[in-house]
Amino acid sequence: MKGILFIGHGSRLNHNKDAIELQAKALKERTGLHVWTAYNETTMPLVDTVLEEMVKAGVDEIIALPFFIASGLHITRDIPKKLNIPENSSGGKTVIAGKEVIVHFEQPLGNDPNLTDILEERIKDLCSDKNAAIVVVGHGSRLSHNKDVVGMNVERLKKRGHSNVYLALNEFNEPFLKDVMVKVVDSGVSNIVVLPLFIASGAHVGEEIPETLGIPAGSKGGVSKVFGRDVNIHYAMPVGRDPRLVDILVKKLEKYGI
Repeated sequence: MKGILFIGHGSRLNHNKDAIELQAKALKERTGLHVWTAYNETTMPLVDTVLEEMVKAGVDEIIALPFFIASGLHITRDIPKKLNIPENSSGGKTVIAGKEVIVHFEQPLGNDPNLTDILEERIKDLCSDKNAAIVVVGHGSRLSHNKDVVGMNVERLKKRGHSNVYLALNEFNEPFLKDVMVKVVDSGVSNIVVLPLFIASGAHVGEEIPETLGIPAGSKGGVSKVFGRDVNIHYAMPVGRDPRLVDILVKKLEKYGI
């Protein structure tokens, strides 16, 4: 019996879990299969606990779908360990709860153009100024994957006619958001659209990034005064609740006859 294990990052706030449960419900409606949800850290239930639950329920072929923007240490190291498969692998035969099962480990949402569609729609909804600068912000990672995915979406937006687009990262690797914002403000624009390429809000999106931008925590933006002159910040919501992401997940499942 096949089963879908839908994996979120986990957070001390509820936003990630809310997005995961919303998309899991939609995925169940689209596939007709039971969808188990689990989290890599912080939020319960954790991946290894749910994996055993699935096997005990009779599942012998598990399709693990990480609801992440990009790969990184969680995808290459942490979650494979919890799935009892080798690091940097796409799965294989393994033993869970004393039974031999097959685990397929899919990659994050990553390169799908639906992500760019969502970002472009956010731009149109937030700001009518054709000269506005656009800053796409990623989490950042000790590996290159997150920066690569953010950069790919920046280049796609440029190809769609948005010429004034910048890549920025919240932590771990450059270019850091604060440095990018200084550059953008120095360019003379009046409006800046900031697009967090994150699954859900949380400490990074709801608190840290707004603090860097000089706007209230949990807000949709405002006038920022922290970069030497007043600029209008238009701050988008994360992408994780968008229904188009289920289309990406369904495409991943097609190879398994689902």
